[in-house]
Amino acid sequence: MIPQLDYAFYVWSSYGLFAAIMAWQFIQPRVRRRRIIAELREELAMQTGNYDDPDA
Repeated sequence: MIPQLDYAFYVWSSYGLFAAIMAWQFIQPRVRRRRIIAELREELAMQTGNYDDPDA
């Protein structure tokens, strides 16, 4: 058997894990930013009196 193929699973799983972490590092700040902006808009609307509470 070719010695390089013994480590194929380890190498490809490492690449996959790296890609997943890089994707998370790219997506997570954008999700957090959207959440913070939504919270700030809600707080501003409540302070200015332009807030329509759907639960009320």
